[in-house]
Amino acid sequence: MDPKETFNQLLTHIQTNFKRRKGIERWLTEPHWNALYHFYVQLDFAAIICQPTEKTRFVVIDTETTGWHAYSGDEIVSISMLEMQGLQLTGREYQTLINPGRPIPPETTAIHGIKDEDVKNSPSIPEVLQDVIEFIGDSVIVGHHINFDLRFFNKTMQKIMLCKFINPWIDTMLLYTAHSGRMGHYSLDEVASICKVENLARHTAWGDALATAKIFQRIAKHMLKPNMVVSDLIRIQHEVGHF
Repeated sequence: MDPKETFNQLLTHIQTNFKRRKGIERWLTEPHWNALYHFYVQLDFAAIICQPTEKTRFVVIDTETTGWHAYSGDEIVSISMLEMQGLQLTGREYQTLINPGRPIPPETTAIHGIKDEDVKNSPSIPEVLQDVIEFIGDSVIVGHHINFDLRFFNKTMQKIMLCKFINPWIDTMLLYTAHSGRMGHYSLDEVASICKVENLARHTAWGDALATAKIFQRIAKHMLKPNMVVSDLIRIQHEVGHF
């Protein structure tokens, strides 16, 4: 059977039976969650990073959260993911509000505008995890300060499937420092301004994901050379002042 067909069948079964399952401790012992776990952790990392960049599927991710501390009680309140093939946006997107299961502090609502009443009927992060995994698939993940977002996803992955996302990732802030040679910690606003990328929906997951995708396009096109593969781009992002 085709692996992608098997993967989709597993996701369909999980989605159908999710509401009948009670208790996080039982999810991985359920055969289909267990099968999904084994399917995912066996992703061929080496094959992904050996792909030519122009033939690679990238997924740009941004989240809004209740705060900054994934492992101290903060949770996701909004997710946006945008698909790219090479450096081109395909138009395929995934976005949803998330019920964090806790009050959203006024100080974070002041940043992203999401209130408790906006998310009270939204799904929880465990309820959308299968959709997130399906959309990401075997892509290369892209984000600005991407490890911030991955910490929130991995916290839930660890609880449910006892594993974390193993996909290769590209951080547009690191790409910027590699391209510019400027050491420092640069916000999305700062890099967008330098790259002349306008973000009309700042501090929304979708707006920030789109700005990140455009930054990735603009910087990567200057860094990529003929026949470069994903591993070259991953390596270069860690070489400050590469150019």
